[in-house]
Amino acid sequence: MYAWGRRFSAKERRLAPNDDMNSTASKEFLISRVVQQAQAQGNSLTEVERKMLYFTEILPSLPDIYAVNSEFERDYDSDEYESKIAGLLKRARDNDRVQSAVQGQQWADAISALKQEDHYILVMAYSAFPEYRKILLPTHRVRDYLIYIAVGIGVVLALIGFAEWSRK
Repeated sequence: MYAWGRRFSAKERRLAPNDDMNSTASKEFLISRVVQQAQAQGNSLTEVERKMLYFTEILPSLPDIYAVNSEFERDYDSDEYESKIAGLLKRARDNDRVQSAVQGQQWADAISALKQEDHYILVMAYSAFPEYRKILLPTHRVRDYLIYIAVGIGVVLALIGFAEWSRK
């Protein structure tokens, strides 16, 4: 496989960006990189810390995620945890970028795939990668606000029209 004017090794081809990367594969990629980085630094994550990387408000991603979340909220400082994970994300991505451009691109692809859903790991990604904020921010926020404003104006006009109609 050729890209950026050079031939990539078999390992790099396996790690090549995937245009069809879904949120599950993206989350698994990011989590695996966090866990590997923590192990490389000699700071392995606790089971609760590792499982919290899977947390999402949308769908339960692990069978016991709500019990894990309760334990996390009771026993952990979320700011400290988020800072720790953000640091691991940043160092892992920096190491991957040094290894190859393909691995660096895979980070952008993974984060971009996750932005469509509500994943806790994105909170740490916001902190770790300020340059990705534009990628991470949902693209439909302004449109949503305009819809809310239009609906609000419509409700107010309907109420005014009803009040005028009932006076007659």
